Amino acid sequence: MVHMIAGLTALAFLTAAAASPARADNARRFDGHWVVRTSAETGSCGKNYDFKLAVKNGTVTYAGFWPVKASGGISKLGVVRMTLAHGQQKVTATGLAEGDQASGDWSSPHHPKCSGSWFAKRA
Repeated sequence: MVHMIAGLTALAFLTAAAASPARADNARRFDGHWVVRTSAETGSCGKNYDFKLAVKNGTVTYAGFWPVKASGGISKLGVVRMTLAHGQQKVTATGLAEGDQASGDWSSPHHPKCSGSWFAKRA
């Protein structure tokens, strides 16, 4: 499951700093469905994941079949900050969205500690 969470961390990119009231109209430019691909680079999270996220009014939600909770969003400037959780396992992700693409870094601060990068493209 930690590996799944690590993959979902990449997804976190979408749940960025959109938690502020500044989301408004400009944040809507990132609305839609996104396909995320993660890359595990350090630690014991050896798997890479592909999954889907949905963005509405700058807020990110998980759009897959795993029992995962996503929180965070994308600011009007494209800054992504997000947390993904599955049970007690959590992953945080940050990044930048521009146009129909986004990318950034993710980390899992708990066992197993690992980190990597993610890339997303609007579906």
